[in-house]
Formats: sequence, C-alpha cells, structure tokens
Amino acid sequence: MRLCLWIMLCCLAWAQPAELTSLGREYQELRKQSGHFSGGGEWNSKVDRWNGRKHQVMAELAEKLGSGQSTQILLAVMGEPDARQGSQWLYYWRGRHDYLIFDCQQGKIVKSEWWMAGE
Repeated sequence: MRLCLWIMLCCLAWAQPAELTSLGREYQELRKQSGHFSGGGEWNSKVDRWNGRKHQVMAELAEKLGSGQSTQILLAVMGEPDARQGSQWLYYWRGRHDYLIFDCQQGKIVKSEWWMAGE
C-alpha cells in the first residue's frame, strides 16, 4: 500500500511544473536541517533567519500552491505536514515557533497563511 502511495505521489510531482518541483525538492532538503528553533542547535541562517532561504522557499510554495490546488499535489511537493489541526495542515518554518498553514477541505487547499510568534 505504501509503495502504491509513493508511486502515485512521485507521478504527481513529475506532473507539476519544473519550478514547483524544484522548490519542493529544495524545501525537503531545508526541512531536514536543524537550527536554533528546530532541533535546538546553533543558529542556521538558511533556516532561522527572517527571509532566509527556507522562509523564501516556503513563501513561494504558499503562493504557487495557493487556493484550489489538490491536497495530493501539496503532499507530493511538500511532503506530509508537521502537524494537523482539523482542516489545517501545518508546515514548520522555525519549529512550532513560526509555521505555514494550509487550510484543506474536501481534498483541496482553501487558503494558506502564516502563523508568526511575533517576537
């Protein structure tokens, strides 16, 4: 079953425009890096800084995925969310400190927005 899901998601990813696929790959790599807010490590400008590369990539993905896209495309591009709260899929930018929210209903993205701690 997992293999079938993986194959389906890979096919969806390849069906996306090259820029979206490229951003998704970059996001997946940045997502693995630890920083001050995620993993409690040292400050990592790529993932911790306001308008750092992870922040930029996530903002572009939010804009490009926008509203109306399929949640299957969201999963293919960004992977599983870090958390779910009802219809909201949360993708952490700086741990639970700041994150991108996709409101997903009936298999579609309704909107995306940011939660910022505002420090």
